Amino acid sequence: MPEKKREFDENAVSTIVGPGTVITGEILSQGTVHIEGTVQGRVECEDTIVVQQSGRVQADLIAGQIIISGSVEGNTFAHERLEITNQGKVVGNITAPRISIADGVIFEGQCTMKPAGQAQAPPREGQGEQKRPQPLKEVPKNEADKQALGGPRQENAEPKKAAG
Repeated sequence: MPEKKREFDENAVSTIVGPGTVITGEILSQGTVHIEGTVQGRVECEDTIVVQQSGRVQADLIAGQIIISGSVEGNTFAHERLEITNQGKVVGNITAPRISIADGVIFEGQCTMKPAGQAQAPPREGQGEQKRPQPLKEVPKNEADKQALGGPRQENAEPKKAAG
């Protein structure tokens, strides 16, 4: 008896990374993840990852189905299907049994297409060698922010007198 294909639903969203939101680290989800903000690290879900046009990703993506309309810098692994829409940009390797790349897409990397179940997803951190994402640097807006972020303190010190 042939295996029944899993149905993925990009509209049954369980997690949204909204515009203006920055997440650094690992996201694990059973349901669909929509990325409209910025993610650095790794995103893994059992259903669908949708990178919206406003989404900026510096991470490895692993899911049953992946739809990219924004910008992805990292490796992308879909168990069933990967789609890069005409607004999408991918810099990194892509792997999936079925791949759809629209006209006008920017793609730089290697493409691997193997039947479902024959390709292996990249290991999680600690299970193999992986490049760690670089955290976003906070830019202090004023002197209080500099001190809060561990920057140099500006003390009211007396000017030194020249030796004479």
